[in-house]
Amino acid sequence: MTEERTQVLIVGGSLVGLSAALFLRRHGVDVTLVERHTGTSIHPRTPGYNARSMELFRAAGVEESVRAAGPWRLTGTGLLWAESLTSENFRWLSPPGTRGTEDGFSDVSPCDDAVLSQDVLEPVLREHTEALGADLRFGTELESFEQEPDGVRTTLLDRATGTRTAVGADYLIAADGAGSAIRTRLGLAMSGAGVLEHVVGIMVRADLGDALSGKSFAICQVNNPDFSGMVRVVGDKMALHVSYHPDRGESAGQFGPDRCVELARAAAGVPDLAVEPLDVMPWQVRAAVADRFAVGRVFLAGDAAHVMPPSGAYGANTGIQDAANLAWKLAYVLRGWAGPALLDTYDAERRPVARLTVDQALAAGRDWFGAELPPEVGRIEPLPEVTVKFGYRYGPGEPVEDPLHPSGTPGSRAAHVWLERDGERVSTVDLWAGGPVLIAGPDGADWTEAATRVAERNGLPLTAYRLAEDDTAGGSSFLVDREKRCMSAFGITGTGAVLIRPDGFITWRSPESAGHHASEVLGEACRDLLATG
Repeated sequence: MTEERTQVLIVGGSLVGLSAALFLRRHGVDVTLVERHTGTSIHPRTPGYNARSMELFRAAGVEESVRAAGPWRLTGTGLLWAESLTSENFRWLSPPGTRGTEDGFSDVSPCDDAVLSQDVLEPVLREHTEALGADLRFGTELESFEQEPDGVRTTLLDRATGTRTAVGADYLIAADGAGSAIRTRLGLAMSGAGVLEHVVGIMVRADLGDALSGKSFAICQVNNPDFSGMVRVVGDKMALHVSYHPDRGESAGQFGPDRCVELARAAAGVPDLAVEPLDVMPWQVRAAVADRFAVGRVFLAGDAAHVMPPSGAYGANTGIQDAANLAWKLAYVLRGWAGPALLDTYDAERRPVARLTVDQALAAGRDWFGAELPPEVGRIEPLPEVTVKFGYRYGPGEPVEDPLHPSGTPGSRAAHVWLERDGERVSTVDLWAGGPVLIAGPDGADWTEAATRVAERNGLPLTAYRLAEDDTAGGSSFLVDREKRCMSAFGITGTGAVLIRPDGFITWRSPESAGHHASEVLGEACRDLLATG
């Protein structure tokens, strides 16, 4: 049997697995990804990607490609409620706490949400990840794995040829979905409300150009005597999500081709609509979080780690953000910049965020659609959409903050502020894309000098900048803050500084100067960041 070696093996080539591979390759990590299916998903699934996820795609250099793949403009808020797609009796749903289509997130991010389906996004991620040199193997599954002190030993099976390959990896990422076989093998339980609903996703091909009459929506809730469920239309494909009830003897097997055609026509409101059935995929609406996100050298991400109702479209976005959190940590450990203990922070940081987000998805289902949920959900206080997307925090203290009024405290996301570097307009979000970054006040030369010494001493890609109020300072190490917002957003004075991680979260802050102790103080902050102390 052939034997190979990789630094990180990713199991699962859907959205989260591809995102993890992309982020890891951007950090220079050798990646092998295996996916049992022969290609990316044909189901639309997630209707869009929130502005925080788009920040991460921006940092990975793919934001423009993602937006170009799905230049979708919505007629209303994106959530349509109708008797059928052709009915004149419809209304746009404005869920509580959400921003309208024209509001955007420009006050908290250089990015806005992107409305495109998962079947459109995944090929974009695949193309860019392969271009960066990742080894992506579709039609291949993980047959077995065993953890060893210095890595993970695996056996991969090519489903078409039956060929088996032994692959050794330093680390393994389980992005193998809600029914994760890896999670089961590790003996990890999931806690939460559990299964809330049984659903089939029906994919058909149908020409709805005339039927839609110019309406453009992300999701439509259709209710009529012959159809009740969610509908999405992407190009010439229509995805229908219909509930069924196993306790009444119903099963996914009852949704044969003829039934799918009937349902599609009922949802469209066009009795003679030409419909080509494509696929039926059973799934469950669930709310649960794995009791651990890591065991040894194996890490769970995405649906393997947490599942939540689709209300709010938080599930896929939470998975993308898992991948970003884990990728830079794996990269820094593998490159020798960080200690192995840094990887312990993945579970410590992401699991509380997952629990919070699952609760918010449950609350959204209750408040948006009147969903019948377990009694304990009634005690969940719904948060504003902007807080769910940008306000979660890592570490001790409150789990969230208002991103419209950033605190700059360690554990919070670094605020977005527009600055100028060498005459070019950049966001603070653009600064951490290449690694950790220190931003000091106009009089914080001691901090920038200390950062240079610390970076050279540790071989760390730490970049340092000083703020300036105008162009007189000059040089690429200065950031012109014309709006004079940066220091207040980070809670520092003119002599202070803030250290931002490669995922855009603040890890350390000194409101004022440390004088001749700056190198010592910043060195300790970097040791804490990288778990090398």
